[in-house]
Amino acid sequence: MHINPPRFYMAFLLSIFALNSHAEAINPGGQTNPPTQLAESNQVLSPYLFEGPSQQQVEAEIGWFQVPENRQHASSRLIELSYVKFPSTAKQPGPPIVYLAGGPGGSATGTARGPRFSLFMKLRSVADVIVFDQRGTGLSRNGLERCSGEPLAMETPLEWQALLKKTIADVQHCVAQWQAQGIDLAGYNTRENAADLDQLRRELGASKISLWGISYGSHLAFAMAKYYPEIIHRMALASLEGLDHTIKQPARVDALLREISTALNADVTYSQRYPQLYQDINAIIQRLNTQPQKIPTFIPQTQQNLTVGLSGLDIQFALSHVFLRDPQYTQKLPRLVAQMKQGDFAEMAAYVSFVKSRMHQHNPMGLAMDAASGISATRWQQVLKQAPHSVVGRTSNFPFPDINQYLPVVDLGDEFRRELDSDIPTLLVAGTWDGRTLYASQRELAARFRNAHMISVEKAGHNVYMTHPEIGNALVRFFQGEKVGNQQLRLDDYRFE
Repeated sequence: MHINPPRFYMAFLLSIFALNSHAEAINPGGQTNPPTQLAESNQVLSPYLFEGPSQQQVEAEIGWFQVPENRQHASSRLIELSYVKFPSTAKQPGPPIVYLAGGPGGSATGTARGPRFSLFMKLRSVADVIVFDQRGTGLSRNGLERCSGEPLAMETPLEWQALLKKTIADVQHCVAQWQAQGIDLAGYNTRENAADLDQLRRELGASKISLWGISYGSHLAFAMAKYYPEIIHRMALASLEGLDHTIKQPARVDALLREISTALNADVTYSQRYPQLYQDINAIIQRLNTQPQKIPTFIPQTQQNLTVGLSGLDIQFALSHVFLRDPQYTQKLPRLVAQMKQGDFAEMAAYVSFVKSRMHQHNPMGLAMDAASGISATRWQQVLKQAPHSVVGRTSNFPFPDINQYLPVVDLGDEFRRELDSDIPTLLVAGTWDGRTLYASQRELAARFRNAHMISVEKAGHNVYMTHPEIGNALVRFFQGEKVGNQQLRLDDYRFE
């Protein structure tokens, strides 16, 4: 049987994961306080023709510097980190603005080649913009490559314990492979990342740097604000992940689904078509847990018909990692739920197939960073208590923290995870319908910054920077030293299908 390709799917394949998915603290190099003296610049830059998303070419410069892979070991090998510099167009540039990618494991240079390219160019009017590939990412890989286990059997519906057992086996296989390559995974943690940023500052010959980041990039920025506050001029951060927020609270994901359901029910355009989204999702998950399905669908990427197994867990993963991530997918959710309620699972199966196709692929930097950041005992007890009553269960955090013990990393400890209070000038940007870094959590973090303003974008998701034109203008004004003020922005074109 030939199934017509879902009209959304090719765009989905190209975009959904193109980004923009956790003792005593380690003290890299024994240094807890930032240097007070301006170091002489060590930068040796080469001309670099940077190509943007539509073949735009920009004259830039590229630099490299070496750092220990693990500052805790005197005999650690050196790894080479890379950054691209977009020179400022200002007559009197401010401190360099360093972009921190999310993930962990995202590439800053990769991000700059995508939809946010215009923001990178816009910020040149303020200062040099530094696109820094963190250790283990982008141009700074140094042999740190993804590892793949055995692909999941696409036609088999997911089951938690079987999936966890397979994932642990995959991770153990990958750890052995990385160690055989001489990689010290214990060096891939946020404290080491922060020390790299201080070294980058020295390479730039700057007394201070400004930080601009998103998601895990904000997690790294919070660590910088905690351990290196004297070198930070300003910070603009989006989709905030606190120092003890690597593992998300299932109850807050559940609350978001209820909020979306309430919004549909309150809108006359949708209330008759989708009167009880939350209840319908819950019922579908329970139904598939009792009676898993094997659904034929069509995969445009391979031009193949495929049978995809669907359990309630498969739907939970799709919710966590697709439909609660960004508006373009959240908008589709009511229609897909209505289809499934009527027994039509073909379109959802196509989404699930893509999620499943990536679950055997493992990023060493991402695994190590999240495991080292870890979770406090108090927060872990909250997660365990909340998960059985949440529509998504623990899928938002899988496979953490279950795999932490199988990774040769050192937990950074509760001292690291203790959230900071700061008076660093900070601009925070958050989407109210962000299912990855939940809005309620972001509001809590914002309250700890005494010199901060927050831009909240109604119904925006995780990748919030490009959702509203005012955000880019606010970033420029903020880095120029202006007070932006708290703002509430709306997505005027937000429409459910």
